Order: sequence, then structure tokens, then C-alpha cells
Amino acid sequence: MADKKQTSLDQVVSSINRICENTKITGIIETTGDIRIDGTLDGSVVSTGRVVIGLKGKIKGDLHCACIDVSGKIKGNIIANDVLILKEKSVLVGEITVQKLIIESGATFNGLCKMPNNEPDSNNNEKK
Repeated sequence: MADKKQTSLDQVVSSINRICENTKITGIIETTGDIRIDGTLDGSVVSTGRVVIGLKGKIKGDLHCACIDVSGKIKGNIIANDVLILKEKSVLVGEITVQKLIIESGATFNGLCKMPNNEPDSNNNEKK
């Protein structure tokens, strides 16, 4: 029984990718798991999981993921299939397409936001 629990824990831990502080990567990252970036990425991230940008994390490039938590800095466009959370000290410059957007006090966002499934029905607007 203990071996079964350990194997399950190992699978969860191994599905989380991490780019540590003082690490710089140039290129495209594609993953089906979650990823945390505390270093610098000059490139793009494509993930079916969650992306976390730590306080010292910096990205210059586009992100396409299920959901994203940002505490660091991003200069690029984001497509989040679910939620984008901009934490207190985060900085985001670029266009975003999201279902849900949470911006904490102190966060900086300069760009354009699209929420395609939340657009009002144009027929309803004409009836008013």
C-alpha cells in the first residue's frame, strides 16, 4: 500500500516542471504538465496545465495555457483557457485572451484584454 501512495506522489511531483532563479532559457517550452518559472525565459510557453511565474520570474514571449498565476514580469501575449491571476507586484505588458481575470491591488497591466465567452449578445443589445 505504501508503494502505491509513493508512486502516486512521485507522478505528481514529476509532472511539475521548474525553471529556477538564475537560470535563463531561450526557446519554446511545451509541456502537458504544470510549470513554475522563477528564472528568465526569452521565448514561449505552451502548456495544457498551470503556469506560475514567480516573483523573480521574467518572460519575454507568448504563453498559451489552461491557467496562469503571475507574480513576476511578462512582456508578451497570453491565452489562458481558464483564469489569469495578476498578483500584487506583477507586471504584464501585452494582449490577453482569458475566461476569467483577477488583478490584485498593486499589479500593473498595460495592454488589451479579450474575454470571448463573456461578450454580450449583440441581439440583446439591439432590443434595449
